[in-house]
Amino acid sequence: MEFLRHPLYSILAVIILGALAGALAHWTARGWPRAIRGWAVALLVGIGAAFLGFHAAMLSNVATGVIVMPFAVALVISLMVSFALRAGPR
Repeated sequence: MEFLRHPLYSILAVIILGALAGALAHWTARGWPRAIRGWAVALLVGIGAAFLGFHAAMLSNVATGVIVMPFAVALVISLMVSFALRAGPR
């Protein structure tokens, strides 16, 4: 897991985690075959929330000894925001 210290790999990992969280939230809330606009919004919200979670973890010094910890925080924050967006008014 030492390769996650490289900036390019960490950015790609955060993008993938956010996209997966957004897709999971959209899929569980609406079902699989929906409009492309809903998928795009869900993916972008997941990616944005993952970046915010990752940087919040890095700034709060959660990542002192464990390489994976900021990515876990990014995943949790992204899931929370994505599911909150999907649970909103319709």
